[in-house]
Amino acid sequence: MPDKSGLVSRKRYLDSLTPFKGNGNAKVVTGVRRCGKSSLLDTFADALPKNVNVIKIKMEFAENRGLSTWEKLLDHVNSQLEPSGENVLIIDEVQDVPEWELAVRDLIAKGACDIYLTGSNSKLLSSEYSSYLGGRHDLIHIMPLSFSECVEFQERYSGAADPDQVLQRFIRVGGFPILWRYGQDVDSAIKTVRTIVDSSINNDIVVRYNVRNVDLLNRILKTVVSTVGSYVSALNIYNTLVSGGMSVSKAAVYDYLGYLEAANLIIKAETLDIRGREILSANYKYFVTDLAIKHALIGYRPEDTPGHMENIIFTELMGRGYKVHVGRADGKEVDIVADKGDERVYVQACMAFGSEDTIRREFGNLEAIEDNFPKYVVLMDAGPYRGITAKGIICCGLREFLEKRTY
Repeated sequence: MPDKSGLVSRKRYLDSLTPFKGNGNAKVVTGVRRCGKSSLLDTFADALPKNVNVIKIKMEFAENRGLSTWEKLLDHVNSQLEPSGENVLIIDEVQDVPEWELAVRDLIAKGACDIYLTGSNSKLLSSEYSSYLGGRHDLIHIMPLSFSECVEFQERYSGAADPDQVLQRFIRVGGFPILWRYGQDVDSAIKTVRTIVDSSINNDIVVRYNVRNVDLLNRILKTVVSTVGSYVSALNIYNTLVSGGMSVSKAAVYDYLGYLEAANLIIKAETLDIRGREILSANYKYFVTDLAIKHALIGYRPEDTPGHMENIIFTELMGRGYKVHVGRADGKEVDIVADKGDERVYVQACMAFGSEDTIRREFGNLEAIEDNFPKYVVLMDAGPYRGITAKGIICCGLREFLEKRTY
């Protein structure tokens, strides 16, 4: 029988917290709504030694409504501290306390406890923590579930998992944890994702930025998600909207795209000139933070599978801590270029090899790059092409790529 109790430990993000533990800064967990920020800190707290004094404050709980000022918050925390022991403070939805940063800065200055925070995007952007905390913070950005995490959730909450079936469901419903904990069917899962998107639009964008033209905002988001896997620009989007009969300014398009990025609904992938190692500002792609965001807005379109694959690989590498770009070298395109420290990975994504021209293009674009970093051609199912070419290009299936422990 599956074990439906407890939370699944999201090891990649718990590991990302470890280097910052006890460093004197506030650790701030950010990410799109319902991606598991609060649950991550719950599992982090559960893994701490029993002798650590953990002070948990979830501001949405009625019992904490009395913490209505920063002074009351500070007094409450100070009253819970163990003077002779190790103290960890976790505050969920910290922005619900006016001027909360005054209390947190006081605790940091006194070295009173190790601090972990989450905050709603509607009232606090990750970029604003620096000014609130004077740079005394570390950001940990988390994503919805990866494919491997979906397998883990499936096994915990629903029983034995067939990885191929999990992958197909992952492509259709994405990785928001609630969908995998409660095993929703595809239709109800997509309705749940639409609710998450609507909540983010209404609370994280419309209210925060006083957006008046909500229809335009939604049209821009739908236009963006329909281009996943393709090069696009704000000017392209503007022209598409105008040709569709909308009255819109270029400035509004730029502003609204920025709002959608800040709400973590979409991710801008800039183009890296692989040879010159410069960003080509005029060329970029947009991806969705979770593939189901696209399906919830415009429906599932099987013909978009190559773009879906790119999106999944892009967010997989982001979740592993890579800085991810799309690439270009001597006029040839590389779908994904991912960097982490001294590591680099190149990826071409293709649903299948339909012709010899496709094979030559996908492998040739990578063969033209003269360095020794790993290079992958990822197919939905690699079949007879699986293996390593004479020039060192690795060809594998999507599931194999997502399951790799290292690249």
